[in-house]
Amino acid sequence: MREEDSVGARIARIRKLRGMTQHQLAAAANVSRSMLAQVEKGHSSASTVWVGAVANALGVDASRLYSDDEPEKLLDVLPILRRALAATDLMDPSLEPEPLEQLRVLSVRVARWRRDAQYRKIAGVLPDLVDRLLISGHESGRPAYALLTDAYRAANTVAHKLGYADLSLTATERMEWAASRSGDPLLLATTYYVKAATLARVGATHQALRLLSRAMSDIEAIIDDDATAAAVYSILHMRAGTIAAATGDADTARSHLAEAEQLARGFGDTIVYGSPVGPTNVRLYQVCAEVDLGDAGRAIEIARSTRLPKDMPAERQAYFWVDAARAHLLNGDPDAAISALYESRIAAPEHFRSAPVVKGAITTAAQQQRRASDSLRSLANSAGLTD
Repeated sequence: MREEDSVGARIARIRKLRGMTQHQLAAAANVSRSMLAQVEKGHSSASTVWVGAVANALGVDASRLYSDDEPEKLLDVLPILRRALAATDLMDPSLEPEPLEQLRVLSVRVARWRRDAQYRKIAGVLPDLVDRLLISGHESGRPAYALLTDAYRAANTVAHKLGYADLSLTATERMEWAASRSGDPLLLATTYYVKAATLARVGATHQALRLLSRAMSDIEAIIDDDATAAAVYSILHMRAGTIAAATGDADTARSHLAEAEQLARGFGDTIVYGSPVGPTNVRLYQVCAEVDLGDAGRAIEIARSTRLPKDMPAERQAYFWVDAARAHLLNGDPDAAISALYESRIAAPEHFRSAPVVKGAITTAAQQQRRASDSLRSLANSAGLTD
């Protein structure tokens, strides 16, 4: 947990090597200069979208800002993941199509593992499931491609947690390919919700926002008469809100999130197309957005007034607690941040060890404490960080 290992320190080091001032980098990345200064000083921990925008402006892969080394976590999963994404037309010719309901049972299980951040379980079945669904696609058509979209989404999640942006991008392209064959416009819109996050994490924020705008336009005509469509529409607004926040556009970010909040009153907390939706999930996105906008007080207020449902997916719980920790760090309260990080670790241990944003929060807390407490060292050990 050396200070020079923090995301902010790496940004500052590379920025200076590029001969850029903070004002120049902030302008090139389309982020707030004050937020950049806070991150570089170790006073704030940034979201993956914000880091992606800065990495793009610096001309480096975002993984370089999180670590100088190849990611060590789940490395044995990497070959499995690559195989799952290898091709869509080179299946084993000896395989026979299986009853779709049989594959649906496993697909539902994988989707649940994804939401609960059980990545190793996903890796254990994913390549075989993808092959079997590809074969079934020729026999069963659209329903098989809908299940295949979910399988590729699971691959995207694991790739993102590993820190491999290239595999994450490949996975979302596969998602779009499969969703386009499912005949379901809402599934395709959900795919764009996922793809926009992947684009934003590599700094393509403008493209991500254009994609979300297009997705909203595609389904806008049916949201008044279809609660499921309204739920999908709401998550598109949530994604647009957090991406706009990472670029420092407070008015746009809060407008999108307010629209999502209004829509969420019509359907409550539930799961739609594999994504948590509803009033609570909007609040989780609002916390993330307010931290990236630099408003620690507002983020903490929202976090403290939020009660997570018992059935809230573990991954979303983990993100909420990390964002709450980031809010406390922005507020200069590392002890409160450490308490929130403990909650994140309890919610989803695999997510805690793998997610770059967790490591960023821990190293920022270490900078603020100066002398790391035993509690912080325990968290660092869980996240795979060393002294």
